[in-house]
Amino acid sequence: MNENKFEEVIQFAIKKEIGSVNFYSRASEMAKYPGTKDLFLELAEEERGHRKLLEDLTMGKVAEARIESIPDLKISDYMVDVEFRPDISYADIIRMSMKSEEASLKMYNDLKKGVRDEQLKKLFSFLAQEEAKHKLKFEKIYDDEILR
Repeated sequence: MNENKFEEVIQFAIKKEIGSVNFYSRASEMAKYPGTKDLFLELAEEERGHRKLLEDLTMGKVAEARIESIPDLKISDYMVDVEFRPDISYADIIRMSMKSEEASLKMYNDLKKGVRDEQLKKLFSFLAQEEAKHKLKFEKIYDDEILR
């Protein structure tokens, strides 16, 4: 994989993170309840952290990265998408975030399947792994705080 292709993929991933930051920031402004506003601001900050991780990523770091198998609780597999509304509940915010991470994970896994270049496959695997970590975080929150 050449440096230009690497940068193209990273810029694509960064744009996705920026979109998430913008969504959560707007949602915090529109949310009806103070706790919900705070949660959306926290999620926006988390997405800023993801963006920073991508901005600091190099081809060398990806080459050295160990791709781990991230557990999948599969909770989001049985949920429908949740639409934002100003009076959205905490449970629905977690569901919405979980489904968003699930979609990103699927996208990177699908992109990985469509390429032959091993370095590019590893980059998509790395990006999928990061999304899988985020999805697992929300699934654990949902399991620990909502399902119990």
